[in-house]
Amino acid sequence: MKMQSIAALSLSVLAALLITGCAAPQSPPVFPNPQAASPAGGTFVNIDNLRNVAVGLNKDQLYDLIGPPQFHEWFVGNHVWNYLFDFRRGNEVVSCQYQVQYDSHMRVSGTYWRDPACADFLKAAPAQTTVVTEVSKPVALDEFSIQSEALFPFGKSSLASMLPKGRAELDAVAEKIRARDGVTRIDVVGHTDRIGSDAINRPLSVARADTVRAYLIDRGLDAQVIHAEGVGSSQPVTHCPGGESAAVIACLQPDRRVGITLYGQRKAGA
Repeated sequence: MKMQSIAALSLSVLAALLITGCAAPQSPPVFPNPQAASPAGGTFVNIDNLRNVAVGLNKDQLYDLIGPPQFHEWFVGNHVWNYLFDFRRGNEVVSCQYQVQYDSHMRVSGTYWRDPACADFLKAAPAQTTVVTEVSKPVALDEFSIQSEALFPFGKSSLASMLPKGRAELDAVAEKIRARDGVTRIDVVGHTDRIGSDAINRPLSVARADTVRAYLIDRGLDAQVIHAEGVGSSQPVTHCPGGESAAVIACLQPDRRVGITLYGQRKAGA
């Protein structure tokens, strides 16, 4: 009977060794069948904790970091713990076997991957480097202001109604623009005085700005860089008294205008 008991104990120890795959450290390490992992299929490990696994840790410290072994190795005196960890790579889940070996004092003596490429999951993602390119903002290169009375008769805005004096001024402006280097944007803004309702003034200012833009394009300037808008009476430059007397209307004349502003990159030293 005594011999039978010893034989039974030997078989139990052998079975335990077979289940664990490697109850004692081996070099090179021997890994168990991944199908024997519990839980089946492995677990998603905390990568930051796994990075902190190092030689010299005791079993309690390792347990706190990555949990118990997953191949029935949770008995006293075992010098090997095996794990099956899952990682995400895009839409794919990759399973990796990981082994921790302990020395005679039950301190971590080494860690191993069945597939060495799995160690790449512990590498920190490269820091995203944001390259800030300093872009010079366009600056105002030149400004022109033409009185509406010089451009159009009262209440008019069409190209056909443009006055000779206004055409001459715009021709001069177009020639100056063509002579400038580095022009990247041309803003044409129509303005009116405060007399009259916004429902009348704003559409009139838009129509006059559009006509001036078309005139400059007709004189060979790039349509892609010319932008037109009308702001009605919202940007006055005068400080006139109230009322609508002849004197007040004359005082408001600077408000009735079309402004042309050139933008671009100013050359060094300019």
